[in-house]
Amino acid sequence: TILRSLASDVAQNVLQATAPELAHDIRALLVYPAGTAGSIMSLDFLTLPISLTQAGAVAQLQQQIAAPSPYAYAVDADGAFQGLISLHRLLTAPPAMPLADVLQPTELTVPPTMDQEQVMTIFARYDVLALPVVSPEPGCRLLGVITPDDVIDVFQAAQNQEVAHLAGSDAQELEQKSPVQVAKLRLPWIMSTLFIELLAGFVIRIFNGTLQQYILLASFMPIISAISGNTGLQSAAIIIRGLSSGLIQLANWRQALARQVATTALLGAACGLVLGVIGATWAHNWVFGLVILLGMFFAVNIAGIVGTIVPLLSKRAGFDPALTAGPFETAFQDVVGISIFLGLATALLRFLR
Repeated sequence: TILRSLASDVAQNVLQATAPELAHDIRALLVYPAGTAGSIMSLDFLTLPISLTQAGAVAQLQQQIAAPSPYAYAVDADGAFQGLISLHRLLTAPPAMPLADVLQPTELTVPPTMDQEQVMTIFARYDVLALPVVSPEPGCRLLGVITPDDVIDVFQAAQNQEVAHLAGSDAQELEQKSPVQVAKLRLPWIMSTLFIELLAGFVIRIFNGTLQQYILLASFMPIISAISGNTGLQSAAIIIRGLSSGLIQLANWRQALARQVATTALLGAACGLVLGVIGATWAHNWVFGLVILLGMFFAVNIAGIVGTIVPLLSKRAGFDPALTAGPFETAFQDVVGISIFLGLATALLRFLR
């Protein structure tokens, strides 16, 4: 990843200063585009000719040095992948047993051009310990192996990027862009949020009379806004992670929405009950506590629904859901949440006096 970000001449200088064997492996990986199975696979694995017996395979393993792994990989004379070999099963097999009787045939292989997110989905779905990367037919040559460690590195990088996108920023912008370029990158999303938040100010102005008559309502507005905003961002992060890993599909959007609605309903009820009791105690008025409870409940649920729907709609429209979810979810939730909260207070105003 670091070499891909460098200028070609700088990258060549780095490779020339690297140990020859390591440089050769790095060049082999750089052949594949970033974000593919070929770019994240490991070239450090054990191979055994399928023609060997158990005794011959053990003798050959003693001469090979590779990263710790529960498997070796059987190949034919042309380097074509034949199957996995459990080292535990190999070491416990009779010495004269042919390696073909020890190997574990598997159809679970991936081409080097497969997207790394699809690779992560395979690891999550099948709980594999190693995933062979095989060239397309007719060769079917074993090119490399992807391990859980490789997938974890990809997942962590993707998570860091998603967190940055949720804030409307780029993780590498400070190193690779000038301040003017950074501002141009972030300004559209900040300005969009600003104009949506102005609607929240307009709503507060409409309900100005209610706030003047019962000023204590203003004390709870930032609390409701903050809690519901965080709930919406959590929902958005869960959906974005599911979309990136393949665990959530656009075709199953109803199921994803139903799960988030059920979750936020419980969160909204719990937070609303706690804050409602506090509000009733402060105001010495149970109706005030009811307004706070309902306001929190509806705000949290709306935030959860918006945080779920916006990434799905963004994905459907072809936009990056991680880039659009954060700013729009927070701003939209503020407008709708405050409107419902102050609307309830206005409707029940005569009971608050």
